[in-house]
Amino acid sequence: MQHQQSKQQPPRAFRQLKSWLQEHNSTLPKRLQSVAAYAVSHPDMIALNTIAVISEQIGVTPSTIFRFAKSLGYKGFSDMQSIFQESMRHISQPYAERIHSLDRQMSQKATAFQRFAIAANRAIEKLSQTETQLLLQASHKLADANIVYIAGQDRAAPVSVYLHYMLVKMGMQAVILEGTPSMLVDKAKLISASEMLLAISFSPYSVNTRELVDVCIEQQVSVISITDSTLSPIARRDAICLEIIEHEVAGFRGLSATMCLAQCLAVEAGKCRANMNSQ
Repeated sequence: MQHQQSKQQPPRAFRQLKSWLQEHNSTLPKRLQSVAAYAVSHPDMIALNTIAVISEQIGVTPSTIFRFAKSLGYKGFSDMQSIFQESMRHISQPYAERIHSLDRQMSQKATAFQRFAIAANRAIEKLSQTETQLLLQASHKLADANIVYIAGQDRAAPVSVYLHYMLVKMGMQAVILEGTPSMLVDKAKLISASEMLLAISFSPYSVNTRELVDVCIEQQVSVISITDSTLSPIARRDAICLEIIEHEVAGFRGLSATMCLAQCLAVEAGKCRANMNSQ
């Protein structure tokens, strides 16, 4: 039986499809859930490859990919693939082109500063919808850990540094995980159950960070993930996942809401640690 989505018009934009999958992923059969996770994490692979190549990458049969497309209401794989191909026009845009795009969008009524400020404000407003209980749960986990290991590369690197700074100022032991991929995995294997991993990664998602999360989950080490999708490869069921979506301007995505979340996490964790020490 096809999923209920097939009874209505399927999403014709990647962002709409991504939102729908985030909301309904748990209702899909397990094999289709694995396809959904891969599709959201690797839209370029879906856009540029054949169904045979994609099925081999995911570890499912080509018929499963076809069934996934049909379950969402598409006529077939090619129909669904066109959505991902359209999204490629907005992926990995060179920074020089982003600057030109930004210039084209500017007007006397909206300067670059104003546009970035508006985008930051929208992201922070959306952040306010984060479940308070989930944020407190994550803070308690941080406060209770003997050592907090922090992993975040590329765009997530500034968040890692800021969280390290804040947690240390709050009287907690924190370590930023750095090194080659093999070194990082070796370090992750030494993390004990009394410690924890705080992982930060945004699309197109760091392979190194994902591997660190995999190792820690396998060793039953507590993990807190800060990422931009509930289908992100570091948003695992065995981890606390804090989703944060930054609004972009001409292809540039900031860290305003993410830094706000990091500050809230660190301050709440500091309060929890202070209460523990006073008992």
